[in-house]
Amino acid sequence: MRSIFGYLFAGSLLCAALAPASAGTLTDISFKSNALSFINDTINGNGTSPLAFTLTSNLSQPFLNSADSTASLGYGNYYAIAFQGFGQHLGAGEISFRVDGGALTTQSVTFPDPASSSAVFASFALPGGDLVTVAATGLSADRIRIVADGGGLFNDGAVDVFYAFNYAAVPEPASALMLVGGLAVLGAFVKRGRR
Repeated sequence: MRSIFGYLFAGSLLCAALAPASAGTLTDISFKSNALSFINDTINGNGTSPLAFTLTSNLSQPFLNSADSTASLGYGNYYAIAFQGFGQHLGAGEISFRVDGGALTTQSVTFPDPASSSAVFASFALPGGDLVTVAATGLSADRIRIVADGGGLFNDGAVDVFYAFNYAAVPEPASALMLVGGLAVLGAFVKRGRR
């Protein structure tokens, strides 16, 4: 009976260690450049064009934005879609968002030429150790148009650019300790069972 409880205890430690951490939610995401006059964002009602988000499987994935252009992102790898040519982000600007509806997190950035892939040009170390990074991919396709909010979530014949927008969890030290502890307890019970 004791060994069954031991296995259950070891299993619970392993499950707790391997369970994904709960993600914060990113909202009110915006890219701004050209003296902050070129704006793509996920904010409804402010008269700006959308910043569209998709999964990274291919360039024609459905938008993750709601019909009004708002978006809520958890941990994951995404494409952020903005304009190329007229209205494109190039040079000095800023990227901002809210985590769990809190204060606006903003970083001054230098947008690279979006027609070419780039190294990470924005990196946010968030409270709790989570990380948001942004890089140009050099990929392009016609996905959005220069119309405010949800009306901009349609193609218009002009090519748009895709940025790699990644929101990652950094493993918590307690998770690593639980994993090691679970493996140690499991190993001890397996060893004892062989005697």
